[in-house]
Amino acid sequence: MSGILLVSNGYGEAAIAGYIAHALRARDATAQVDHFPLVGRDSNGVGPQADMPSGGLIAYWNAGNIARDVRAGLVGLTLRQFAFLRAQRGRDAVVAVGDIYCLASALTFARRPTIFVATAKSEYVSGHSAFEAAIARRAALVFARDDATARALAARGVRARYAGNLMMDGVAPGAANLQARSDALRVAVLPGSRADAPANAAAAVRRLALLADAVSAQDVQAFISVAPGAQRAPLIAAVERAAGAQLEPRAAPPGVIAQARRARLEIDVVAGAFGDILASSTIAFGQAGTANEQAAGSGLPVIASGTPGRVGWYRMRQQRLLGDALLVLPDDDRAFVAGVVRLLADPARMQAMAQAGRSRMGAAGASDAVAEAVLALASHKSG
Repeated sequence: MSGILLVSNGYGEAAIAGYIAHALRARDATAQVDHFPLVGRDSNGVGPQADMPSGGLIAYWNAGNIARDVRAGLVGLTLRQFAFLRAQRGRDAVVAVGDIYCLASALTFARRPTIFVATAKSEYVSGHSAFEAAIARRAALVFARDDATARALAARGVRARYAGNLMMDGVAPGAANLQARSDALRVAVLPGSRADAPANAAAAVRRLALLADAVSAQDVQAFISVAPGAQRAPLIAAVERAAGAQLEPRAAPPGVIAQARRARLEIDVVAGAFGDILASSTIAFGQAGTANEQAAGSGLPVIASGTPGRVGWYRMRQQRLLGDALLVLPDDDRAFVAGVVRLLADPARMQAMAQAGRSRMGAAGASDAVAEAVLALASHKSG
């Protein structure tokens, strides 16, 4: 066996692995590149895969999510995944995309020269522990998600560098024509890729209907993003119930796959054109992970909702990561819309949010740097 194995452990991380795979094949059309997702499924991937109830959110020892995943077969899946990695010892190189668990799994079982794309931690939120840094030192090279994190890892003896943010490599507009209306407030709706995506999309539609009433000077055009791998039918059904209108099918993706209009609200459900959604929108309603961060990095003010009285650990972490680029409002429709109206009336804050997002997320282009390093490593080890 030879070639390159990309290992990811998250939905956003799987997308990043896709960016790296594309860059690898662009540099070397003969390269054998396979993707092994530890979390979720990839129809074109390799190895044992399964969707777990938590959607991979078991960080910080979330006991409830861990228990649900264990009941769904997590232990057996993990053992099969370790066995698969053990069988990959003929690979020229491995790329671990995600957190230290992903890297440690690759190093322990595949035992091949490994490059680590460290997406999960940032000095803006919480740096790598001494234990994590010790594992990272075993990697041939580490690509950090920001310069501050790269410098902190390097100070601990890790071969770390910053070459840009790989998350931003997947947001360039494509050929899809979303027919963005210049006379409307254009909102990117990012419901995420996990099981709660339909509920998140429905909540966004309810709030957008209220927003359309509140901003009477213009219509509202919503671009609802269907994440890769997400189930479209439940999301569309949830949007229809919230809108009180049937969505009419449109062309096949990429682009608008379903559309409806309710009073002064136009709803476009979009698949396969995430970059076009961001390029066409003014603000984002985001309950996602990676997609929220990509929207912020594209200069969109991102607005999320949190449980009344507190922000969940995931959203709190994201708020620390994105800083002023993310506004978290109460998880109440009318309170949420009131907060959005206040933001829209404050252009200076909108501009500050846009600048903060671009600054925190950084520039695109890192996939090519990773691909160059991986091919050099694979060539050295196979030569």
